Amino acid sequence: AFTRSHSEKGDSAMRSNKCGSLAFLLVCLPAILGPGAAADDLCGATIVANLKLDQDLTCTGDGLIVGADGIKLNLDGHTITGSGSGVGIGVTGRTNVSISGGTVKNFEAGVRIRESTDIVVKGNEFRENSDGVDMQRFSHGNTVKDNAFWDNRARGIMLRSFSSDNTIKENTFTGNNVGILLFGATDSIVKENLVTASVLAGIRVNVIATGNLILENTVASNPAGIEFVVTPTGTAIGNTFVENTIAMNTCGLKGTYVGNTFRENVFEGNGADSCP
Repeated sequence: AFTRSHSEKGDSAMRSNKCGSLAFLLVCLPAILGPGAAADDLCGATIVANLKLDQDLTCTGDGLIVGADGIKLNLDGHTITGSGSGVGIGVTGRTNVSISGGTVKNFEAGVRIRESTDIVVKGNEFRENSDGVDMQRFSHGNTVKDNAFWDNRARGIMLRSFSSDNTIKENTFTGNNVGILLFGATDSIVKENLVTASVLAGIRVNVIATGNLILENTVASNPAGIEFVVTPTGTAIGNTFVENTIAMNTCGLKGTYVGNTFRENVFEGNGADSCP
């Protein structure tokens, strides 16, 4: 139940190449059905051309799987709802894909990006997932911008090990267990986000995250504003925090932050600006 762009991508040629054989047809059939198809036919579908949803989806496993480079998924104000498992939108081994304009809720991951580059996730809401956006290994040069993350059970966004040069900017995070987790991210930018009312921490920095720039964020009303995870092997070093506002948290900075750079940050109204 969607309308698909018949643009310069060569719709009929793509249909023939990607879904022409019987084996591919069985996989791709939901992605090539016309506007009269039932909404649930799209659940688990591999999408190989531009897609614009025209109604909500309710899925018991995965939602949509991106199966081609250079395509646009426009949710057009609609909601993809899961059953607590699976992936709302999965992107593996792809480049130059955009995901915009809708709500993804109650999946293990709202969007999961793996081994992909130049993916743009913009203008969506992620609600009540385990992770809103899960940026996995070998994901480089991706952008998550202008989204809202509400009440995600584990993290709003997680940047895992071997992900680098990603940008997280101008998002709002409210009521997540952890707003942003830099688990193993390197050389990434976290900029101009608003992170409030987290259950544990607004921004959490794991021991192997390094080379990241955390700039001009507002982190407020969390138990810990920015938390540095302490392990037997140490804590994170080599990250730079500039012009952030860290306000009204129980603890502004939690954990050992020596070895990171702080410039022109504003601390106000915290129970303590730093604590062990």
